[in-house]
Amino acid sequence: MAKKEEFGNNNIGATLQYYRESYRISQRKLCHGLCSISTLSRIEAGERDADTLLLETLLERLGKVPNQFELILSDFDYEAYLMRNEILQKIEEKDIDRAYRLIDSYEEIIDYKVSPHKQFIMVSQAHLNELEGGKVETTIDLLLEAISCTVPDFNTKELSDYFLSNSEFNIIIDVLQKMIEAKMIEKADKILDQAIDYLFWHSYMENTKRLYPKVAAIGGKFYLEKKKYDKAMELCEKGLESHKGSYNMEYLGELLYIKAFITEVNLKAEGDWKDRKKNKCLQLFLEAYHVLDFSGYDIEADRIRTHLEEVYQWEDID
Repeated sequence: MAKKEEFGNNNIGATLQYYRESYRISQRKLCHGLCSISTLSRIEAGERDADTLLLETLLERLGKVPNQFELILSDFDYEAYLMRNEILQKIEEKDIDRAYRLIDSYEEIIDYKVSPHKQFIMVSQAHLNELEGGKVETTIDLLLEAISCTVPDFNTKELSDYFLSNSEFNIIIDVLQKMIEAKMIEKADKILDQAIDYLFWHSYMENTKRLYPKVAAIGGKFYLEKKKYDKAMELCEKGLESHKGSYNMEYLGELLYIKAFITEVNLKAEGDWKDRKKNKCLQLFLEAYHVLDFSGYDIEADRIRTHLEEVYQWEDID
């Protein structure tokens, strides 16, 4: 990202308007929960400068990755951007005290009228609560408060009615994961259905393919636990299809494992556990094992290795 003094105006408003009209999205739908229609209209017309975090969220709602554009930062925006990165770094390093102090400093400089700033703070506090060993219910409450900053009617409208940024969608997926952890099965089931529905209706968006494998892996494991194998397999297959052509191996191993597990269960249930089909399962498990092992998921890889040795009499030859 660059400071404002280093570049001229890149007409980001015209970019927003171009993609919004290309996707036939109304101003009302795009800016819902973020800013007023009049504010968006002025940004698109180049009549108003906008907070960079607001611009990033608007671009993500249009399915665009913000670093594809040279967002121009004012001195304030640049300072806030660096501070957000430092907060995230301290959370990753589990430096809880320093993270809280930085959040306090961040709160002093931001404009609370810009909802994404409040959302960032709430999400950071949710992660810190988790690091401190706080109750999972508290983490869920903080995440729900975070998503309500920009999606105020999250609990009353279908997700498919929205155009969500990656950040907003990932908060919802975080809520889903924490609800699964807290055994809030009915609520988790509802959010998962809505997330899948959202990805279906917004499949033309560029960022949907990046999100689908993650949702498929989380949802697939959720359905596995509930023994809803058909739903798990359907979701898994779509996740693998979305993953094609991607160099990112994240969630690939989990999806391959889900497919292998269900294939084995179904063949055994059908009494069709013959050598040729058994070998098909072996190959699927091996694919999952090698991807997880390569990606550093040692616990998951070791679990598959044990299964391969016990059920398939497979030996790993280094």
